[in-house]
Amino acid sequence: MRGTTAALLLCMHGKILLLDSKPPVRGATARHLTAAGFTVLTARTDGQARSLLDTHLFDAVLIDHPFGRPGMEEGLRFARDVRLQDSHLPILLMTALPLDEVRHSAWASGITKLLPKPQLMPVLILHLSALIPAAANENQPQPIPLVR
Repeated sequence: MRGTTAALLLCMHGKILLLDSKPPVRGATARHLTAAGFTVLTARTDGQARSLLDTHLFDAVLIDHPFGRPGMEEGLRFARDVRLQDSHLPILLMTALPLDEVRHSAWASGITKLLPKPQLMPVLILHLSALIPAAANENQPQPIPLVR
């Protein structure tokens, strides 16, 4: 190619909205996901998460609510609201409750993937990558011409 130089650009994994009420867990999860190549915006409350959804486009939502049923109900209500706005956005819910106990209500609320807590970070990253189309091409460099 005359006048251009081929460059390689690796695809980023995608943009994640992380909803977690516990600052240490939220921060650690965001750092790990960022290190794995994701762009991560975090929210402590459903209200903060809704505000971010109004102003940003995301490739997935990760909900990690505290132990117990009150946190689960809050997460499911938020998932229903998100699902009404976007029928294709992957929503992952991590819970410490037995999965058999919450599976039906999670699916009915629009949860795409239900995961147990605690979740090993490499496994969580694999689940997110599998649900985000851009992440499927993460190891396939795409040639991008640069004009000089």
